[in-house]
Amino acid sequence: MSRPSTKDFFVKERLTEARDARGITQADLGKALGRSASAISNWERGEQTPEPVMLAPLASALELPTRYFLHPMPDHGTCAIFFRSLANATARARSKERARMRWLQHISLTLQEVLEFPRVDMPEFVERGTYSRLTHNDLEQIALAMRKHWRLGEGPVTSMVLVAENAGIVVGIDEVGTTKIDGQANWCACDHRPYMLLAKDKYTAFRRQMDVAHELAHLVLHRDIEENELERNFDKIEEQAKYLACAFLLPHRSFAAEIHSLSLDGFMALKAKWKVSLGAMIMRAHHLDILSDAAAQRLWKYRATRGWHKVEPLDLPTETPVEQPRLLRRSIEMLVSSKVRSKSDILNYDLCLGAPDVEMLASLPAHYFAENVVLVPFEPKLKERNDNEPGSIIPLRRPR
Repeated sequence: MSRPSTKDFFVKERLTEARDARGITQADLGKALGRSASAISNWERGEQTPEPVMLAPLASALELPTRYFLHPMPDHGTCAIFFRSLANATARARSKERARMRWLQHISLTLQEVLEFPRVDMPEFVERGTYSRLTHNDLEQIALAMRKHWRLGEGPVTSMVLVAENAGIVVGIDEVGTTKIDGQANWCACDHRPYMLLAKDKYTAFRRQMDVAHELAHLVLHRDIEENELERNFDKIEEQAKYLACAFLLPHRSFAAEIHSLSLDGFMALKAKWKVSLGAMIMRAHHLDILSDAAAQRLWKYRATRGWHKVEPLDLPTETPVEQPRLLRRSIEMLVSSKVRSKSDILNYDLCLGAPDVEMLASLPAHYFAENVVLVPFEPKLKERNDNEPGSIIPLRRPR
């Protein structure tokens, strides 16, 4: 008699994805399960599969439903996932966030089976494969073309998150655990839709604006780039995204017309209106030759002297609320409120992810998937007296 096996239904790629998403090594997982690192490696390569009795401990160790390992892995394509840094110090963090991006796409793809998402409104502002020849003047013209297409005019953009979601981009949030990763973007081949996953760690409205603009720039300029090309041309690709993000948020004509003082306080007076950090405005004014090299250096120095290189005025969420993505949260809430699916079904049968993961990635309130417990208030009342029962005498003792 053959031994029970998970060979016919265990998806090995899901194990690798889950381990990366939790940021743990094969040795760490093996230790938690009482297995060797080589055993975990064999499972991930498909040379062996975990015994059926190991599925529950495996799921528990990775804080996921058992059904997660049965989901087929879709073909996400070969487009690069863009990060701000490729340093060795962030390698594990990048592996983690790459897996979390796939979870974001998994949530979106599952919801799109029953809901119609906004169409992707991302025309090709740049001919594919030509990004390496773009000049700063080209990027200025692309920024204006993007604003014209989305009818944004040349004034301040009040919500970059809303601009992205209206263009059909699915935006998620994640707590990365490091300030070295601000966000990431990717074109997914499964639904030919762009995605953004933004870091919650640098939690300011102005950082959120620039992060979305930066990832949007990658999606516009570099949509066909694969991982190996990203590594080869990383510095140029990042510089272009930074420049286009600033040009998009601060159009050269309208922004330059509002600069009445080249002092630190003069730029600070524009911050609340333009929804962009002081640092970004100094950089943009320098790009436009409004500030000389020496003048820009003086402002950077004064900014650091005031301690604003860490936290600027208006940065606290209590001062300026941080814009949150809406699409995934409203999609899940719609399914629940319309009684199409229950919270439990969405979490355990459709998505098969951990509740905290879905709540974070989809910008849902914490404990959204917790079962609602009805508490009945207890009211004390006097016991009914039965006059037919003989009374009892409580003896009193004389104090000593």
